[in-house]
Amino acid sequence: MATAGEFTFRDQLSVMAKERLEPSEIGEMIKLTIENDAISFTAGEPSPDIYPLDGLKESFIDVFNETSLLAYYKDDFGLIELREWIADRMAVDGIAPEWVSKDNILLTNGAGEAIQLVSEALIDPGSIVLVESPTYTESLLTFRKQGAQCISVPSDDNGIVPEALENVLSKRRVRFLYTIPNFQNPSGRTSPQERRKEILRIVEKYNVPILEDDPYHYLSYDKVPPDSYLKLAGDDKRVIHTNSFSKTVAPGMRCGWAVIPDTLINQMNALRVSAGLTRAAIVQKGLLNYLTSIDFNERVNFLCDTYRIRRNGMMKAVAEHLEPIGIKTNYPSGGFFVWAEAPFVDDVKSFARFAVTEKKIGIIPGSAFFTQDEADKGKNSFRISFAKVSPDVAKEGALRLADAFKSYSSNSR
Repeated sequence: MATAGEFTFRDQLSVMAKERLEPSEIGEMIKLTIENDAISFTAGEPSPDIYPLDGLKESFIDVFNETSLLAYYKDDFGLIELREWIADRMAVDGIAPEWVSKDNILLTNGAGEAIQLVSEALIDPGSIVLVESPTYTESLLTFRKQGAQCISVPSDDNGIVPEALENVLSKRRVRFLYTIPNFQNPSGRTSPQERRKEILRIVEKYNVPILEDDPYHYLSYDKVPPDSYLKLAGDDKRVIHTNSFSKTVAPGMRCGWAVIPDTLINQMNALRVSAGLTRAAIVQKGLLNYLTSIDFNERVNFLCDTYRIRRNGMMKAVAEHLEPIGIKTNYPSGGFFVWAEAPFVDDVKSFARFAVTEKKIGIIPGSAFFTQDEADKGKNSFRISFAKVSPDVAKEGALRLADAFKSYSSNSR
């Protein structure tokens, strides 16, 4: 604490600022993985080796011939042509119902900004937001920054448990339900269509909206994903749907979008404008040039073929080296993640630090993905990412992880 006469802004930081600035478990493990030159099963982001660099270079050349893009862009909702491309693509791929058009698309700086805008529009201090258990950490922080009380709903291999959801909704007034229905981060699971219909019936009964976060939709390696909540809800416009180009093009593009019903989109855009949040028209135009110059289906097939090989390599390594020592995992049909449990370890958070420093293998403890009152639920679980991991590296990493579990268990006796 500073003495009289010594001023420091450190003492003026808000509680939420201090919490967000405190190193997260995810950030801490990624940092330790880098510092220890360890094999990384930590990174929940696309692999740079499959960014479409040549296509993007060509697509951005002509952008600088349009001087109007260097001024303030007048269309607050984002580049009209890009919004049209998104609406058309979602219709072709069966993601959106008929009412969705370019006028329901709001371009954002990644899906994260879309979720932030939804939070600002719908959350009051003390509002209850329901989330899956476990769920995406950054969204939890965004909701809590707005003053929300985040309550987790128990989930199984098929996603949110309907009975558990109804139990909460029958007792609480809830602002919205947040879900990642496809290849969820961190669990890798996907909710089947019948489960989604059941969840929709329950939220309709209690008049609760859904915030559907769907960044992994196109990364499906075995079969076409179920219909989105947005599509299943049809003309019952209670679903806000978010996505981005981070997984299909490159995360550095920072271009996402939200599909928003007519009754809310103007208010959300006004919130964005009032906060001075803008999107670079140059990026939007360059991205549009790229998307219209390629066969998007071919791009998606290339991504799926590449990540499928990595998923298969990781699961083979898990089966050969981790399952024999008692590690339990699911088998994701898309996305980047495998959810694992080590029933014989009481504190995976402590184990993860041992593994990265002593055996040079990095994982993310499961406790990073639960609400504050549920952190104990993740004490013997962990997340594995295969996004940047070749089959050979997966094998070596699984060997190191198995060795770490054996050594840690011996040292704990």
